[in-house]
Amino acid sequence: GGGARGARGWCWAAASPGVSGPIPVPRAPGRADAGAMTGASRRLLRSASTAAEVEAALDGLPSNPALREALLARYAESAERPKKDPTAAVRSALLRALRPLVLSADRDLLETALLTYEYGTHGENAGSLRAAALLALAELDGDLATLHAVHFLVDGFADVMSGEPGVTAVELLATRGEIETLYMVSLRGGCLAPSGVYGQEVLGLALRSLTALPASLVLDLAEQLFESTDDVALIGLIDLLCSHAEPAAFAGWLQRWASETERFNALRYAAAQAVASHREPLVEALRQAASSTRERDRKTILEEALSLA
Repeated sequence: GGGARGARGWCWAAASPGVSGPIPVPRAPGRADAGAMTGASRRLLRSASTAAEVEAALDGLPSNPALREALLARYAESAERPKKDPTAAVRSALLRALRPLVLSADRDLLETALLTYEYGTHGENAGSLRAAALLALAELDGDLATLHAVHFLVDGFADVMSGEPGVTAVELLATRGEIETLYMVSLRGGCLAPSGVYGQEVLGLALRSLTALPASLVLDLAEQLFESTDDVALIGLIDLLCSHAEPAAFAGWLQRWASETERFNALRYAAAQAVASHREPLVEALRQAASSTRERDRKTILEEALSLA
């Protein structure tokens, strides 16, 4: 007959010929077992020493009160011993996991994280923690999160590799339609601080988000970046020109820039993007630049893109 259900998640199948006794067979988890926060999961979470290990410990677990409790407990342990989390990677991963479970009771925890600055051999290194806390706070209070985002762009501290928390701050401001702040960030080269430089990506993201800015002001930004050697910022600008509602306003600028720039990687991107976006005034500007140039490499870049128009 059929096997009887036993303890510890096994069912006992009838023995095969030549084998004595029932054979234990793992059974599929039932409704009560699926995604449970097991002791093994808790141990993995408590022992995690990297963001990847935190994510592995949480893989497949449902967002429920038990998980929330475990995340808060592990975060408290890590916050008490920050030297064991020297780049705040573990705490950042925990807050990212907490985001869909965040409650008003977590507000103090998040505001403490938002004001956490820690220093190591390479300078301040808790940017990812502040970025994760910013997104979690935005779930509770978007207006307050916006103010913290502006603060991050003023204080000038950023991870040299990721640009955090500036990148997340700009993305949040863009989501909330804070065009005035993003315009100021763009005018100031990606950072509102008198001193202190964010990564290139911050300026590129800020520029890309300014599609609602009047064409005359976008053109002014483009003129400021005409001789830029920052390819990431130039790519952000090109994305803005190609997505703006008035592409004809930028045709003259694009023709001049395409004829003179030495940033050939950015030029290659600009040509491909203008063609892909089907912005005829910009495509025509590139045709004019291609027909007038005597530089073989420049002409090749432009003509290759234009062949797809």
